[in-house]
Amino acid sequence: MLLVGLAVLVGAALYAARERARQAPLVVQPSIPFPHKTHVDAGLTCTTCHATADSQSFAGLPAVRDCLDCHAAVGADTPLLAQVTPQLEQAASRKEELPWKQVYQVPAHVYFSHQRHVTLARLDCEVCHGQVKKLTSPVVRQDVAISMERCVTCHQQQRVTADCLACHR
Repeated sequence: MLLVGLAVLVGAALYAARERARQAPLVVQPSIPFPHKTHVDAGLTCTTCHATADSQSFAGLPAVRDCLDCHAAVGADTPLLAQVTPQLEQAASRKEELPWKQVYQVPAHVYFSHQRHVTLARLDCEVCHGQVKKLTSPVVRQDVAISMERCVTCHQQQRVTADCLACHR
């Protein structure tokens, strides 16, 4: 009985340590300087660039060709775009996508669906992503920490399932 209690205690401590480490703010070096605010102020919505957020589990990232096509007509003469256009054109000519750095991640054992949250629950992106729309510089860290506690609290407040198997594989 003592061994079982010790095993449970050690398991709980390891889980808590892993949760704390996972919740530590991830800081990434952006592949290109992408100012969300500039795009939002121009009338773009989140799904303009994250096109599959309302239809799939993964929100999607903008394709290089989409960036080039849009900016051929709009903002082509801005200093920031002049700085990144060669990188965009080079990637497009090699038929490669930009190496976007993912800031918001959930552990591999968690199933998260953007479609469920965006389309079915009709949550605004800011609920999970914070003030991203107001950023004039690239996203380099999570504005809102993604944690199991935060998700469970939100599920309880919204009166939707908080059953473990709904999110955990």
